[in-house]
Amino acid sequence: MTRFVSPAASALWAGIPNDRPLAFGPLALSRHVDGIEIRNGLDAGVDTSGLRCLPASDLRAVAQVDALGRFRPNKASPGLVRGWFHRVTDTESLETALDDLLPGGLADWHALRTGSATPVRWQDFVDRQTGMYRNVSSLAEPEAELVARAGCHPDCCTRRRRWTVGNRPPEPEFGKSEVPCLEPCALVLELARRTAKAVTSEERSHVTLAQGDLAILDLLLESALRNPDPSVREGDLSALANPRRILLLRERLLPWLPNREWIGPD
Repeated sequence: MTRFVSPAASALWAGIPNDRPLAFGPLALSRHVDGIEIRNGLDAGVDTSGLRCLPASDLRAVAQVDALGRFRPNKASPGLVRGWFHRVTDTESLETALDDLLPGGLADWHALRTGSATPVRWQDFVDRQTGMYRNVSSLAEPEAELVARAGCHPDCCTRRRRWTVGNRPPEPEFGKSEVPCLEPCALVLELARRTAKAVTSEERSHVTLAQGDLAILDLLLESALRNPDPSVREGDLSALANPRRILLLRERLLPWLPNREWIGPD
């Protein structure tokens, strides 16, 4: 019997450069004499002697939690545990490893490349929502774009957002990997739900701040993002200190902040 060869894994194997790692979600894929080496992208330049060789049986477990032991609901988040590497010798083992470390990443990458799947439009996606998410469709496009920018920020996800809000372009490549995001994830949808609820139910505040005050506020926001509260889980959007909520606040303030640059990973 002829062994099945995954077209997606074969295409990815052929597309990994010979001279540098390929950023694939939070992972770095590079060529090795024995095949392909997989490691955390933040360890791309670390000598192998400083890393532990991870067997295939441990890959799924290492993707489940971050360095503090908190569950990772988004396997494309940059919070993947560091300090390991894994080597594969054929396309079958490459596909299996990626399915454990980044479920759906390889399939989405290949589907977009071959045209068998296309990114959704925000409004089309939210118009289909029911139950607790039915109010998300009430968000005006400018606010939905802020939610998209905050929810998909490089500090939160390594997938490149290809779905769009209105006529606005997809997310820029800065800080992102080859793996696409074809539709809003559950975390973005929850951020949108809470935003839509706040827009309709919370009182609006009007505050006048001097440029110096705005500069202080900008520093405080950046400090909160660079030094996140370890007790806040990624999926807990009810927490005021959740990075996505802090990023959404900064997106709202961005037109008035002295430093208007897009905050990216260090």
